[in-house]
Amino acid sequence: MTAPQPAVASPIEAAPPAAVSLRGLTKRYPKGVLANDGIDLDIPRGRVFALLGPNGAGKTTMVRQITGELTPTSGTVTVLGTDVVRRPREAKRLMGVVPQEAMPYLHLRPHEHLALFGRLHGLSARQAQSRADDLMEALALTPHARKAARDLSGGLRRKLLVGIAMMAEPPLLVLDEPTTGLDPHSRREVWGLIRHVREQGTSVLITTHYMDEAEELSDAVAVIGSGRILAQGTVAELRGRCRNRFKGVFEDEAGQRRTVYGGTQREVLEQLEREGAAEYSLMRASLEDLYLELTGEELEEDDGAVSG
Repeated sequence: MTAPQPAVASPIEAAPPAAVSLRGLTKRYPKGVLANDGIDLDIPRGRVFALLGPNGAGKTTMVRQITGELTPTSGTVTVLGTDVVRRPREAKRLMGVVPQEAMPYLHLRPHEHLALFGRLHGLSARQAQSRADDLMEALALTPHARKAARDLSGGLRRKLLVGIAMMAEPPLLVLDEPTTGLDPHSRREVWGLIRHVREQGTSVLITTHYMDEAEELSDAVAVIGSGRILAQGTVAELRGRCRNRFKGVFEDEAGQRRTVYGGTQREVLEQLEREGAAEYSLMRASLEDLYLELTGEELEEDDGAVSG
């Protein structure tokens, strides 16, 4: 009689690599400025991940290392398991990138842009035309097909740039300050596009210094300051880290806007009563309040500045 064979455990499938993985990422510029300082971060696949911080916090430096534009002083960057420093060409094929300062060619129409960059990505003429047709429809650019880029609104230009980045259907889309300088209507157009891209399964990394943008779009957030990750998690998790979870905003007798904080609504209301506030707004703490709690600094929303 043959002895029974011991059961063989089925192999455990390895988890798919993160969209972006950073280990010990450091960037020191020649004059000694430390822009990123030993950053460890995993950005999940198929999600919108927001890197939140003020101008000069190190956001753009980090993004430029992820995309291969800057070489780290030390540490590693991998995109979907591919080392960006050792295999830059292969890594760049996995990404569509829209830098903060990017501009379309002002004399070309939207479809011409898309078809041109499709060809540059190696698509055949027929494939490039077909893909451009699809993106024109998806981006709601068809009504503007006859306009040169110079005649498009700021929001439409940003949508076109995102479309260019999507031509090769990359699994990762990197958007550096995607709505800086846009009017509210244009911002919401770009937000809608980011949601659409995420619904298609694309991983999206955005940098922003707008609190409402991070809260509106992101599945997860990392807060950066002075080149370091100060906190990360979902918006709800980060709010939960605030010691002061509620705030009241009012105008004092001099007409100055003031804010009081508390761990509970009752604490805030008691403070408002002590301050003699007759009219006030009571609300939950925001990501901006968390940033203030972590750093003692407020986020500046200076649209004219270049994020660092």
